[in-house]
Amino acid sequence: MTADVTTPEELLAAVRSGAAVRDPLLDEDDLRDTDLAGLDLRGGSLAGADLRGARLDRAHISATTLTGVDLREADLTDVVLTGVDLSGARFAGAVLGDTRFEGCRMIGTSLRGMRGLTASFVLSDCNLQLADLGDLSLRGLRISGCDLSEADLSGSDLREVAFERCRLRGTVLRAARMEQADLRGCDLGEITADTPHTLRGAIVSPAQAGAICEALGLSVLE
Repeated sequence: MTADVTTPEELLAAVRSGAAVRDPLLDEDDLRDTDLAGLDLRGGSLAGADLRGARLDRAHISATTLTGVDLREADLTDVVLTGVDLSGARFAGAVLGDTRFEGCRMIGTSLRGMRGLTASFVLSDCNLQLADLGDLSLRGLRISGCDLSEADLSGSDLREVAFERCRLRGTVLRAARMEQADLRGCDLGEITADTPHTLRGAIVSPAQAGAICEALGLSVLE
């Protein structure tokens, strides 16, 4: 069963009835504190919508435009977002326990201040260029196939994070905790004399270690 949705009231009615929502157009709408738990949403656009404090737990959202959406203080526990455009979205104070972001466009998204992360939180194949992930505790998580170029991870706890096939070109890692962060297989971008200090404690590959030594003016002989 699917429902045609053009107003916030119709969206809420669809969720309450258990109907799937397809291709709604709710740009800029006020959905503050709305109970959308279990929402099944595919396509459409809620660009710029105000979802502060909304309940979205157990929602499945795919191929939807959520650019600039305000999700501060929202509950996104157990939410699965696939192929969603979240560029410029704000998540301060949002609860994201067991949330999955898969193949999402998250350019300039602000995740600073999100809460409730667990070991099953997933960031996979997402574009996080210029995103703000500063001062987060991501310890022990797995981040795979993500582009974090020029993203801000300053002050974050990245200990034991497994970065798999990630791009870290120009990523800001100032004051981040990097002990046992696994960077093997990642694109670290330009290696400079500051790189050893920035990556202190991280795990790198022999090729990456050689590039770092070269940046320091050292020669590695076998």
